[in-house]
Amino acid sequence: MQDNYRNIYKRARETSGMTQERFAEALGLSVESVRLYETGRGLPSDDVVVDMIAISGLQVLGYQHLLNKSRVAAEILPEVAECSLPQAVIQLICRIRDFGDRHRTDDLMNIAADGRIDDHERALFDEIVAELDSVVQAAMQLKYAQGGQL
Repeated sequence: MQDNYRNIYKRARETSGMTQERFAEALGLSVESVRLYETGRGLPSDDVVVDMIAISGLQVLGYQHLLNKSRVAAEILPEVAECSLPQAVIQLICRIRDFGDRHRTDDLMNIAADGRIDDHERALFDEIVAELDSVVQAAMQLKYAQGGQL
């Protein structure tokens, strides 16, 4: 995961169309700080990243920064692959459709009816949660799709 996001700060600067010097000035930082972030030798603070997002308009930067910064986030948040808006919409709709076609909502209702997950229900429940993770991943890809950012 780290390799995919190694140059996210450089990408934010390039998206903004600024030189390192101008980007540093806009952020109220030294050029050396910007260089450290772009080479992966340092991580900017969350406040700096919020400013980078505001300057570049690159909303996915916050998500990618969180994955870089937090081992917990890297473990629990889905990887978000960059794709076009139409591709992201199609992927999300297909995953939702497939979830419904497999009657997973019915399965979840049956599992939850007694308020607990029995041993014989655990495997099905884990399978359903994995499918929901796939839906969440597709939803996040839609949120950050190329051409879909506000």
